[in-house]
Amino acid sequence: MMYASTLVCLLLCGVCLGSQWLLDDTQRAVVSDLIPRSLWAEQLSLSLLSSYSLAPDVLQDPSNCVQLLHEFANNSADLSNCLANKAWPVRLCQHCYKEYLQLKVTMNKIGNPLQNSTVSCTTILLQSDRVQVIVALNDFFDDLWSNSKCANCLQKNSTEILSSTITFMNLFDGLIQCFNKTMQESPILVKPDNFSRVCQSCNESYRNLSDWYTKLDHEKTLCIDLEDAMNSTRRLWSKTFNCTLPCTDTVPVIAVSAFIIFLPVVFYLSSFLHSEQKKRKLVLPKRLKSTASVANIQDKSN
Repeated sequence: MMYASTLVCLLLCGVCLGSQWLLDDTQRAVVSDLIPRSLWAEQLSLSLLSSYSLAPDVLQDPSNCVQLLHEFANNSADLSNCLANKAWPVRLCQHCYKEYLQLKVTMNKIGNPLQNSTVSCTTILLQSDRVQVIVALNDFFDDLWSNSKCANCLQKNSTEILSSTITFMNLFDGLIQCFNKTMQESPILVKPDNFSRVCQSCNESYRNLSDWYTKLDHEKTLCIDLEDAMNSTRRLWSKTFNCTLPCTDTVPVIAVSAFIIFLPVVFYLSSFLHSEQKKRKLVLPKRLKSTASVANIQDKSN
């Protein structure tokens, strides 16, 4: 009986939808609301199956869920466009956090109950197909955001960029400006393989940037934006300009190295002197040895 009623309803839905082919162009324009009706018919047919059930209020008006679907599609398009445009140089976290946050807001709307209702659009949008397209897209964006460690460069509510991140990018921009300015000031003096002037002029800027990066690394506040910026800067500094960062702790390093080198010499020398001193203590004087022999002979004669 259940299968018979299901078949009848499916046939009625098909008849309702199939009637569109009997209309001419004028009639088609009048009944342009057949698409919403087709959605209603599809949901009605699915609701008759035991593995698919919809709440009555959602079934009667799926427009709310369709609106959320369009909103999710627009958010996904905006986020994808931002991620692609900021893929090189990598500035995902600083420029795409608003789009990502809006996507998460839409996903929360899909999972939360509708207005003046106790049900949500989860069943229709997230669980109605085997592939679960929306869930897969959302997981893709979450994985990309997590692998980029963007949360490290944002406030806890992800609505603003950390001040430490802004400071780093300002130092980075200042260093790049120093590179460009130095190259433009003396292009004739700079030989193809000699960038000593760049190294001298931008040494302080590079040191400040490197120190700030180390500080952020210890504080676990690095994201892909900062890591990519620092890696590109180090390649320019060491490979392109052939610069080296002078070490201010040269004297302590030399002292420690010398101590480590001479430590085995001191050890073996002290061991040798200690062993010679023991040998001297064990050797008896000749007079003491002869006196001891006489005493032994007297003992034997007695």
